[in-house]
Amino acid sequence: MHLTTDTTLQFEEADQTGYAVDRFGNAPFADVLASLMRDVDLDAVAEAIDEYGLQAVAEHYLRTLIDAGLLHPDEAAANAEEDRILDEDAQASPAVHEVTVADLADEFTRLDLTESASSCR
Repeated sequence: MHLTTDTTLQFEEADQTGYAVDRFGNAPFADVLASLMRDVDLDAVAEAIDEYGLQAVAEHYLRTLIDAGLLHPDEAAANAEEDRILDEDAQASPAVHEVTVADLADEFTRLDLTESASSCR
C-alpha cells in the first residue's frame, strides 16, 4: 500500500462502500474482513496511518480492494456475481457483505495499527 498526497483525497459518499460475495453464505463478517487483510503488510499500513491518518488509509484500501477485484464497487455488481454463482452451482447460497470505510478503519484499529494504539505500548 503506497499512499501519496494525490491518493489521499476524500472519496465521495458512494465510494465509501464495497461489496464482498460469500459463495456459500456462511462466513461471519469478521472472517470476510480477515480475508481482505490476509495479504496486507501491516507494518506498511501502520506507517501510512501515522502519515496520512486512519480515514485516508481506510478509503485508499477500500479503493485498492475494489480495483483489485476483491470487492465489487456497487450492490448491482455484487448481485450479478450472486446470480452468476447460483447459475454455476445450484447448491451454493451466496450472500453479499457490505464493507465500508468505517469497517476497514475499525479493523485497522482492532489490529493495533493506529497511532493511538501504538503509543499505548
